[in-house]
Amino acid sequence: MTSRDAPPPSAPPSNSAARVPAPPETASRADRPLAALAAPIFAENLVRTSLTAVDQFMLYGFATAAAAAMSAAGQFAFFLQLLYQMPSIGAGILVSQALGAGRREDAERYALGGLVLVGAFSLVVSGVFAALVAPVLGLYGLESQVRAHAATFLVIYGGASAFMAFNLGQAAVLRAWGHPRDAMLANVAALGTAVTGNWLALYGPFGLPVTGMAGVAWSNVAGQIVAFAIMGVSLRKRGVRLPWRDAFRLPVDVVRGILRIGVPTAGEMLSYNLAQIVIMGMVASLGTEALAAYGLVITLSRYVFIFGVSVGNAGQIKVGWLVGARRFDEAYRGVIRWFLSGAAVSLGASILMNLGKRRFIALFTDDPAIAALASGALLVGLALEPGRCLNTIVIPGLKGSGDVRFPVLVGILFMWGVGVLGARILGLGLGLGLAGIWIAMAADEWLRGLVMLSRWRSGAWRGKAAL
Repeated sequence: MTSRDAPPPSAPPSNSAARVPAPPETASRADRPLAALAAPIFAENLVRTSLTAVDQFMLYGFATAAAAAMSAAGQFAFFLQLLYQMPSIGAGILVSQALGAGRREDAERYALGGLVLVGAFSLVVSGVFAALVAPVLGLYGLESQVRAHAATFLVIYGGASAFMAFNLGQAAVLRAWGHPRDAMLANVAALGTAVTGNWLALYGPFGLPVTGMAGVAWSNVAGQIVAFAIMGVSLRKRGVRLPWRDAFRLPVDVVRGILRIGVPTAGEMLSYNLAQIVIMGMVASLGTEALAAYGLVITLSRYVFIFGVSVGNAGQIKVGWLVGARRFDEAYRGVIRWFLSGAAVSLGASILMNLGKRRFIALFTDDPAIAALASGALLVGLALEPGRCLNTIVIPGLKGSGDVRFPVLVGILFMWGVGVLGARILGLGLGLGLAGIWIAMAADEWLRGLVMLSRWRSGAWRGKAAL
């Protein structure tokens, strides 16, 4: 049985069947160096991180309460993104495996299915999110001004999040097809739009009214609309044929396949973010200064672990291609090599961040209490960041291979049993505050990551290919 004669998506994969070498197009895709994928993904992630940092930086200059509100809002906004990534990630993994197996038509059907599902999902989720976010924020004991700012941002951002949802789907398809640069350029345009809008909203040039957090929220939405248009054009230019006439009669097997991969895959990320929201509530109980410091450290830390995240994103695509082509040994060696590189770079970046942390913190605030809290947490980051790479690189490798349930089960156990419980004991129970919370997070990353590495080395993922 050749890869062209492979069974339809509904048939179970046959690991014992003989397979011929992949077609030339497939072989060239699977042979692309990881750097060709990782470089534009790194640039895209840098843009996304910079957008968050710019929001935080500009809000610190506007009002401390607004900056603290963005710290709280950021976790909820990320939670919303994770919900939308369920169909996007599932489609992306199936598209990459189908392309690796030389099954372009299947790849196009999965791409269409992912976009249809994420679009329909966003219509429901955006309305529910906008309606419930204000009451949920009321459970966190935030100061009234902080809560009002956060609610204003999230109601607008969440209510108009359909563009962001569709962008996640479009970006997943473009990256799986081997065109991550297109998604990166779209997000550069989104960043430029959002920064310009923030400037207008917070500083009121040319006599314009100062619209504060509402203006910042609408600036982010405008950026997503720009990215939506650019990526839509990119898909057409790249020849990704999406049979939109079949949008309302997708085969059940396509929908089931996307959800079978996407739900548990995003479930691991969803569990992580829910745990972070609970931890944020603990930080909020320490006061507005601690919450502002928490947001500052999260913003700075993203620049440290962005390399590992980008390598993991690229590795997931590459593993999907290699597994689709049944080149398991190359996938195995690649993930181990990518982790070692990512850990080394992340540790080096964490060292540099700590050497210059006074200057970096001073860019955001001159409050000595906030600076002291942030400085202690960044110091703990020296131990945390290499462990984080185990999860940002090895877990995407498992997902790209189709092994999606194991990371969810292990993730729930360690994120909550070590991360959340440890933060409660060290941060609040023993009075170590923000530094204690960061220690618990480091323990979670290392213990969970070592279990994931053991899973990868066991080879159990080799029989999990979706196609």
